[in-house]
Amino acid sequence: MELVGDLIGDLEDPERREAAREALVSLGAAAVPSLLREMLDEDSPVDRFRIKLLLHAIGPAAYDDVLAALETVRDEGARRRVSAAFSGLGAVERYVEALSHPSAAVRESAAFGIQSACSVEFGRTPAYRGDIAPVIEALVPLVADPDPDVAQRALWVLPMLGDAVLEPLRRVRRDGPGALRAGALAALASAGGEEALSERDRAAVARLIRVKAIDDRPEPLEACSASWMAVPGGDREGIAEVLGLSGERLVTFALGYSAVLHDSDDWPDPRRVYVTPEVDGWTLVLGPWCNPVHPERADEVLGALTALSRRYGRAQAYHYGEHGGGSGWALAEEGAVVRRFDASAQGGGRIPELGERLPEELVLHAEWTGDEEEAADWEDTAPYMAPDLALRLGATNPFALGPGTAVRGRGVVALTALAAEQGVPETGAYRI
Repeated sequence: MELVGDLIGDLEDPERREAAREALVSLGAAAVPSLLREMLDEDSPVDRFRIKLLLHAIGPAAYDDVLAALETVRDEGARRRVSAAFSGLGAVERYVEALSHPSAAVRESAAFGIQSACSVEFGRTPAYRGDIAPVIEALVPLVADPDPDVAQRALWVLPMLGDAVLEPLRRVRRDGPGALRAGALAALASAGGEEALSERDRAAVARLIRVKAIDDRPEPLEACSASWMAVPGGDREGIAEVLGLSGERLVTFALGYSAVLHDSDDWPDPRRVYVTPEVDGWTLVLGPWCNPVHPERADEVLGALTALSRRYGRAQAYHYGEHGGGSGWALAEEGAVVRRFDASAQGGGRIPELGERLPEELVLHAEWTGDEEEAADWEDTAPYMAPDLALRLGATNPFALGPGTAVRGRGVVALTALAAEQGVPETGAYRI
């Protein structure tokens, strides 16, 4: 339609854009084929984001044409664009039908569409006002979908639908089918935490942890951001006593790391830590609670290091974040603070520096820059130092653990004193 083509062209004219948008939405399904052609045209000057929003505004009337495009498109970039348009149409009943579509791309996009319209996570009010029960029943089989991306999407979406998912997932755990039981357990743990599991499931998980812990081997932490303390030796119980930890529970390396990653996400949670076994002669305590340069944690961490160093001779704490997260470290020996440095923030946001630069800091800087003197580009190297500095100072770090690491004892997840004040942190679906 020539009219539709002209209106689409007007989307790039600031003076005509709003009128063109209103006219295209009012045309409804009649405008959709032209909008899709424009979206798939690699040479189009029209902003594809505007086209996606237009298709969303047209809503369920665009469903059939967008579905047909999603079924046939082969280019990965184009598929992502069409998928983004499809999942925002708000056609929940049609999405339920598409969950059994032969195309994995369609199934995943339909599940994402349900997520967009039905999620109640973070207190959100869902756009969909219909009966959520049939939606959940249709989603549950996807936890065992042969396509791993579809299965993962189902595991993400189900916990976002609120408490209504708990009983259907419990029913699968209780009655089957067997192929869905493992996925249902993961979804149930994500949706309601350990508390949502039956006594039988909790016992089975605890038994699995005990079995895996027997020959558990260390692995490097794979995380964009981490905070940890390092204490010489393997006196896990004594360290817990000094730090005021409680509620210790046996975990594997994978499970401990999973808890740390969960607690270190967008809103760091300092109510729980992972205490490793003795690794290469050191015990590590991991979690946001250990951050020596966080404004709300720095003073308490420094006090904890001082107390630990009185008992064990020395203690260290580090923070490291990739992608601009920077580094920070603090050290105490024989009950006295030796050093604290914050390279995790810029300018006035930094925690005050304590002590002189350590010889290990200067040597590491010189090796990285080729400058034997204290160079002006210290600001460029310090944000990356924490993991390597820990090794230079004789400690290990969670990124350096691996099959060759000497291990003695078992690791635990424990609650910090903040859990007594603020409540026990929520649990979720973690690796074991």
